[in-house]
Amino acid sequence: MRMVACAAAIVVALATATPALPQNPGETLILQRINAVYGTAFDDLEGLVQKMRTAGMGWGEIIIVLHLAVLSGRSVDQILTMRDGGLGFGEIARALGIHPGELGKAVAAVMSEGRSTEGLERAADARERARGRP
Repeated sequence: MRMVACAAAIVVALATATPALPQNPGETLILQRINAVYGTAFDDLEGLVQKMRTAGMGWGEIIIVLHLAVLSGRSVDQILTMRDGGLGFGEIARALGIHPGELGKAVAAVMSEGRSTEGLERAADARERARGRP
């Protein structure tokens, strides 16, 4: 009986353990691209990504959350709270004054070749100037 209880405890522990990032070469590449684009914008990018992956989010969703946080100046947790409140990403973008089309572009940029953080900053600055903000 003890052996069954120990085996059950091991199975539960393994099932609830947080998987280490990354899991395969494809995920390694995506994580490298996410880091190249968003690495300087967040203090603990890997921890944020791990939290979202553990919550069942896909890479595209993670990129969208990070992009919304960067463009809006909000925290990842604030974006996730809006999402958990039932808003779709397009609705969140509009609520933050961001065109929803920016989200698809962000995912495409990271999933294809990726962009530099400087490129994202230049794009954000250009959008602000176009809106008449300093």
